[in-house]
Amino acid sequence: MKILRERINKQGKREVTVVLEDEDHLMCFSEDRHYRLGGQVNDIMGGHVIVESECTYWCSIEQAWVA
Repeated sequence: MKILRERINKQGKREVTVVLEDEDHLMCFSEDRHYRLGGQVNDIMGGHVIVESECTYWCSIEQAWVA
């Protein structure tokens, strides 16, 4: 994802223009709300936890998650 433009409009709301890669999806989270995770996890997480997360991948050599 690449942010092309970000500004505050006359109503005080943030406007963001982004370009997404083919495999990317855009989601919006509020830090003060809670969300149910999908798939087999089905846990409830606070929005602040999701917002603070970082992209990671599984390293088959180290057998660990790497940021």
